Amino acid sequence: MRRSLAGREIHLGPLFDWMARNLVMIVIGMGIFARLVEYLHNREYWLDETSLAANVTQLSWKHLLGPMGSSQLAPSGFLAIEGGLANVLGDSRRVMRLYPMAGGIAGLFLFLRVAARTLQPKAVLLAVAMFAVSDDLIYFSSEMKQYATDVAAALACLWIGLWACSASATARQLVALGAAGIVIVWFSHPTAFVLAGVGTVLLLSALHRRAWREFAAISVVVLAWLVSFVGVYLTSRSQLGYRRDMWSFWAFAFPPMPPDSVWDATWIARRFLYLFLNPLDFATPLGPRLSALPALIFFVVGVGSMGRRNRKALAILIAPVFFTLLANAFHLYPFHGRLVLFLMPSLLLLIAEGAAVVMTTTLHRGVRVAILCSLLLFPTLHAVSQLAGPRNRGGFSPFGDRRSPEVDPLMFPF
Repeated sequence: MRRSLAGREIHLGPLFDWMARNLVMIVIGMGIFARLVEYLHNREYWLDETSLAANVTQLSWKHLLGPMGSSQLAPSGFLAIEGGLANVLGDSRRVMRLYPMAGGIAGLFLFLRVAARTLQPKAVLLAVAMFAVSDDLIYFSSEMKQYATDVAAALACLWIGLWACSASATARQLVALGAAGIVIVWFSHPTAFVLAGVGTVLLLSALHRRAWREFAAISVVVLAWLVSFVGVYLTSRSQLGYRRDMWSFWAFAFPPMPPDSVWDATWIARRFLYLFLNPLDFATPLGPRLSALPALIFFVVGVGSMGRRNRKALAILIAPVFFTLLANAFHLYPFHGRLVLFLMPSLLLLIAEGAAVVMTTTLHRGVRVAILCSLLLFPTLHAVSQLAGPRNRGGFSPFGDRRSPEVDPLMFPF
């Protein structure tokens, strides 16, 4: 293809060829751009950011391992990095949000690595595109809280776990996996659920193959993770002190125990379905339920497809959801919104897998276009619209979100 400019011929063919070969990296570049723009807007702190920043800048390093003010809770590693940045570069908003921004950008590359290991080649680009334009993933990459780094840490655990599961785990893989798990739980609390899933899959795989030596080695790794997590758990209890206000605020994100009705007994199932509205946000003019329905259908198809192709990979992606819901059932971890943002990668991967299967089996171009639009059009338009200026959380939602949901999560059924 050629174009004429001031009497000179410009060959666009090589440019288009380069773009086709590097489309995934172009999408990642767009995701980085959206995150950087949000970061550079340098919006005012909201309530939780103000409280956490005050804890980091006004208390000593020793006190960051003890009771925190204003009902805040954050991983010790996260607090140490934030405190180090404040001491070296000052405590401006841009400095305090630098680490979450780094986590948001790292998450893009880690997601690509995990997608390449788990998905069909045709699904990788779609998965990366959904991850790149996700509103919550963009927003929380520039908030001084640990949610973006939780996503990056979860992806790192998934990546290492998939690497170890690719064949019989070698001593090198187990040492790397053990060391990573011991350290990473100090930087991200919910990675404990991801590691629980990875460890369970590795143990069951070794048990199924009757690889007793490998089973024993993996057991040692899992035990080391458990010891490290116990230290994290005790530190977190110390940070909360004897206050119950955080648990009171998040009471809506726990199931009624014991359930008093059939409706109560479906709480966990309804809470899982609500993930497809929040933090997954495929909002369209059709309303929240109809907008989320295609993603749910593709998720179910993706689970079936990956189960046929790679059961270990499917188990590693799904197991963290199971363990998070299990902890929620015992009232140990709220299951809602930004606190389960770290589960988004697994859901997006399986949605992309299912959408790719449906697009591959249909010959009608209009159907393929409709599938892409249902997953990408409105999230992309929304991401572009947010580039114009800083945004605020707005009114404080009774459901702990940065936006007031259109559907009450307690009442949400498809």
